[in-house]
Amino acid sequence: MAGRAVIHRSVAHRGWWLAGLALLALAYWGLPLIQSDQFENHFFGLFYYSILAGVALFWACPSEQRFVGSVDNGQFERHTTILGIATLWRQVTPLSAFSEIRLEQDPNLFRKDTVWLMVAGEDDNAERFAFANYPASTSNIAKAQALAEALSKATGLVLKVADAE
Repeated sequence: MAGRAVIHRSVAHRGWWLAGLALLALAYWGLPLIQSDQFENHFFGLFYYSILAGVALFWACPSEQRFVGSVDNGQFERHTTILGIATLWRQVTPLSAFSEIRLEQDPNLFRKDTVWLMVAGEDDNAERFAFANYPASTSNIAKAQALAEALSKATGLVLKVADAE
């Protein structure tokens, strides 16, 4: 079987780009603080932009998960990149460390539940690899299911769906 790749990118999501636009809008909104003649405004502007710079740093480093290879010789990779272009950090785990693919749903108190696409070992103490997560809506659950099936087909791992509680 030829090598296959299944990739899940954060920069491919519309929300990542909308967050970037929101950061630009917030930067523009804070301009009067640093363009003012008053010292107090400069102080608050420095505080405002330092917080905005910290948020922008986390935004600019999205993650990417992928499976590369074949059923016989594959590996899961997690990359942290700068703007989705250059790799800053990389973690590689061989396919042999896992035995199944799971779709799990975590309840949340203040927003929609989260659906996780996990690659896991046979028991609960085995290594786990979070491949993707989605807010639990009908369309997102369908996306997670389709990605799980593609991943199962590429890796040869069994797909298990957690029982609803």
